[in-house]
Amino acid sequence: MRALIIFILSCAAGLGAETGIHVFTTAKTNAETGSISTKEVFTRDGQTNLVRNTTTKAGEVQVRIHHFYRGGQLVGDVLELPDSSGFITHAGFSYSVAFEFDSSRNPASVAISTKDGVLLDMFSYTNGGFVPIESSVIRKTNEKAKAMNADLEQLFDPKHLRETPSEAFAREAEELVEKHNAK
Repeated sequence: MRALIIFILSCAAGLGAETGIHVFTTAKTNAETGSISTKEVFTRDGQTNLVRNTTTKAGEVQVRIHHFYRGGQLVGDVLELPDSSGFITHAGFSYSVAFEFDSSRNPASVAISTKDGVLLDMFSYTNGGFVPIESSVIRKTNEKAKAMNADLEQLFDPKHLRETPSEAFAREAEELVEKHNAK
């Protein structure tokens, strides 16, 4: 006999002070297989941006699948098994999906951006799963990128390139890197 347990949680406090992020959780137990299946649906401002399905047995994760969404469309997946993991991006969208791994090749983050580099959504990897990061971090990242792009446009302006000696150009480029690393 299967016992069905449904938890619907609005966990904005669990995801930080941001009220725009919520998670809704459903869990099912299967007495025959001894497994528990959990589905977590994360939303940002009412739009689903992440669905995480996890199956555990005897306290061990058997499979965990993260589905990343933008504008109601599935744009990428991360599949994790006990001995391997992989990711899939879905073609045909005006978004790019970037997966970051740490030095040990463990998942670190996922970013969804426009083709011209505007960050739309980002997820960090914490305690074995991806979670949405705060909107304020996304805004700040986009502001920094916009400022850096404006500086790069000035640095690589054709007239500026023609009129600037190579030593001065190299110095300007170094100053630009220092300026944006300091932010």
